[in-house]
Amino acid sequence: MQSHAHRVAIVLLMLSLLCACSRPPADNASNSADSQKLPFDREPRSTGISPSQSLIPSTTKLPEGTPIPIRLQNALSSASSHAGDTFSATIDEPVVIDGQTLVDRGTPATGRVLEAKPAASSRGSSLEPGYLRIVLVSLKIGGRPVMIETSSIFAKGGSREERNPAAGAASGAGREDKNRDKDIVFGIDRRLNFRLAQTVDLQ
Repeated sequence: MQSHAHRVAIVLLMLSLLCACSRPPADNASNSADSQKLPFDREPRSTGISPSQSLIPSTTKLPEGTPIPIRLQNALSSASSHAGDTFSATIDEPVVIDGQTLVDRGTPATGRVLEAKPAASSRGSSLEPGYLRIVLVSLKIGGRPVMIETSSIFAKGGSREERNPAAGAASGAGREDKNRDKDIVFGIDRRLNFRLAQTVDLQ
């Protein structure tokens, strides 16, 4: 009986040793699981640029030659204006590029007088007509001024035949001053058309 009990005890001891040897350590199991994570299981990187951002077209530039139609907010006259004077205007029609409105109607604009000369008596009894040359210098986009360069408008007083041909760029100088005097006058709300002389980025 004792020998039989002794055998049973030895068998149980051997079984317990086999079970202990076949069980892997807990730490090794967790380490192997971490090392076998698939790439899409890892945390995404915080750096990098989304490719979609660079594929979305954005129009912010007004190309050279873009028409800039304005409406004067104060009168200009060759009799009272001086070179360097500024004047106020608003955009009279939306400026649209590639289907996008970049400059809304009513946008404030600022212009400058480049040349101004009042009508003056010549050696004879006739008067030499006065003239004006003006340009636009800035637009107010999003509450901030954006500097621009435009073609100039030149207008000369006197009858239509006496005017410099370039005066036609002033959207028709108007019949009211056709034969009145030799000074050129642009009244409030006069519409004038300029063109950009250089591409401008509105951002």
